[in-house]
Amino acid sequence: MRSMTSTSLLNYLIIAYAFSIPVSLDLLRIFGPFIFIIWLVEGGLKEKFIEIKKEPVFKAIGLLILILLLSLFWTEPQNLKFGFKYVTRFWYLLPMFAIFTSLKKTYIPYTITAFLAGMSVSVIASYLVYFHLVPFENFRAEGASPFMHHTLYSIFLAFSIALLFQKLLAVQKKSHILVYAILTLLFTLNLFINIGRAGQLLFFILGLIVLINRYKITVKTVGLSMLGIILSFYLIFTLSQNFRQKMELTYHNLTHVSYSTSLGARIGLNIVAKEIISKHPLLGVGAGDYLTEKSKIVDAEYPDRVYVRYLVHYHNQYAEFAVIAGIFGLFAYLLIWVQIGRIKIKDTYLRTSKYLFIMTFMTTSLIDAMFHLNRPLSLFALFLGLLLAQSRHERFRSSDQSNASN
Repeated sequence: MRSMTSTSLLNYLIIAYAFSIPVSLDLLRIFGPFIFIIWLVEGGLKEKFIEIKKEPVFKAIGLLILILLLSLFWTEPQNLKFGFKYVTRFWYLLPMFAIFTSLKKTYIPYTITAFLAGMSVSVIASYLVYFHLVPFENFRAEGASPFMHHTLYSIFLAFSIALLFQKLLAVQKKSHILVYAILTLLFTLNLFINIGRAGQLLFFILGLIVLINRYKITVKTVGLSMLGIILSFYLIFTLSQNFRQKMELTYHNLTHVSYSTSLGARIGLNIVAKEIISKHPLLGVGAGDYLTEKSKIVDAEYPDRVYVRYLVHYHNQYAEFAVIAGIFGLFAYLLIWVQIGRIKIKDTYLRTSKYLFIMTFMTTSLIDAMFHLNRPLSLFALFLGLLLAQSRHERFRSSDQSNASN
């Protein structure tokens, strides 16, 4: 009876956790550890650890964390505390174990719905801010994204729109079609009234993935999908003044690089990262020294690039891990995505969601710390857990059917 109560509580907590990710860091930091504690109380730890040890993706994640920990051995002593703090940030991944081993199959769609419900709350709040119906002191700096930084918010929005778009194409009931159509429209409009370029460009990539996975891949369907994406881009570019200005600004920043702009600073950070990696290609500089090394190079060679020196990460997850742990750190991070790509899922919606998940993180890792910031790590933990839970349930079902036929 106790085990049943713990399992039920754990499943409800996972749903609450999914809802909290886009809405509140405070709630996220409560639900995350609570889920892990209840997971331990639930029991069956031996069986759980056996399941966890079987999953290659967990081994890949463990390898990355181990390499980052080992990099502390070549970190300057005065920066050890900072380096250790860098590695401990990965506690945000802990809920993925509970989701994988303990989430019931019937709760998987509820959990995705809870995440989208949390995003809906964020979207409503964003509209309230945008139309100045509620005060928000950082409106001009951050855009209409009161719950998280505008870049991350745009990425979360693009990913959520792709999840909704999938639903819209799959549902049959008119009432459901109407609901998903309205939500997709509201989310899309919200994406393009905000100032996050990353999500706006990701929107077209993910839309193409949904269309290609929804319909049989032929020259015709790929061509029509591409045409649809191009027309959508043209319409949005024409109708959305904010998007048009952002794209024009992006073009100007690329042709006239200023290292004091958001895009220019990212270019500057990549230049610095390249210099560090060329000097420390195998082992990197260590988890505690990756920022001090950046500051040294900027001070010595690019003293006018003040904004580049000021930034607290490399805005490129691949470059950051390579700076910290050399080729081994970069390889370990890439290996995680290879192993996620190998997760076998029969369910059409979740299989497509796997590709959306991979593309979202691998693309945006080029422009942000997607595997170190708290919100993306939590999103990663949630959807990796869901994908593995679905794969586990399908595997057990196939085994049961095989035993029954024998």
